Amino acid sequence: MVSASDARVRSASDIWSFLVYTATDDIPLGSKVGDYILIPKKTNVVVRNVRIVPAGAKHRFFAEVENAEDGRRFGWTSTNNFSGKFRNVTLSKTDPVPGAGRYAETAAWRNGIYIDQVTLINIVDYHLELEKITLNMAGPYFAMVGAAAADGVKIFINSGFRTYAAQKYLYDNWKKGVSGFNLAAKPGYSNHQDGTALDIPVSGGPGLPVYDWLASHATSFGFVRTVKSEYWHWEYRPIDAAKAKARKKHTLWD
Repeated sequence: MVSASDARVRSASDIWSFLVYTATDDIPLGSKVGDYILIPKKTNVVVRNVRIVPAGAKHRFFAEVENAEDGRRFGWTSTNNFSGKFRNVTLSKTDPVPGAGRYAETAAWRNGIYIDQVTLINIVDYHLELEKITLNMAGPYFAMVGAAAADGVKIFINSGFRTYAAQKYLYDNWKKGVSGFNLAAKPGYSNHQDGTALDIPVSGGPGLPVYDWLASHATSFGFVRTVKSEYWHWEYRPIDAAKAKARKKHTLWD
C-alpha cells in the first residue's frame, strides 16, 4: 500500500526525474497542468518491476506499479512511498555457479574452513540496504516475521550472510582502526559466513518488544541466540533451538 501523501511518479528513462501533468493528460480534480503526477495515498498497488540504483555507498529502490483494483498503470515510484518502505522484500536469487570456488559469492565457511556452496536470496534490510540470507533459512525467517506481525511486532534484519570478501573488508578496516568499523571476526571465522546468522534490530535487550517476542517465540522457528554479548545476534539452528525450547530458554548457554 502507498503510505506517503506525496508519492510522485518518476520517469522510466530518468528515474531521478518526476513526471508532471500535461494538457493531454486526464488530470484529476484538484490538480492542474504542471503539477507532479501522484499516486493517491492508501492505494493498493502491485509491483511489476524493481530497479536497484546505487546512491553513493548505499542503494535506492524503485518499483513500477499498477493499481491493484483496476490494473491501471501508474509507472515508477520510490519504494520509500510504500507501507514498510520495502523492508523484508526479496528481490532475487543467486545460485552457485558450476565450479565456483571457496572465495565465490556463494561460498560458505565455518571455523576457517570452506564448507560448501549455498543458494542466496537478496533481501531488503531494516536500513533499506541489500542483504543476503540462505535459501534454506528464508522459509523459517519469513514464517517468524509473519507470526510476529500477527502479534503486532515488526522483525527485520540488518545483517545476514557475508561473503569471504565482505568479511575480509570488515575485518581489515577494524584492524586498521577505521572509524565506523566495529570488532569483526577473521574472514572464514564469522558465523555470518556459514549461512546461519542474522542480526536483528532489537533496540536493546529484555524488556523491549522485539527482543521479548523473540525470546518467547524464536525457537519455535529454529532460531536461537548464540552470542552472550550481542542481543541482536540470532542463528538458525533448528536442533539447538529445539533443545533450548525444551528447557524453556532461548539461548545456547542457559
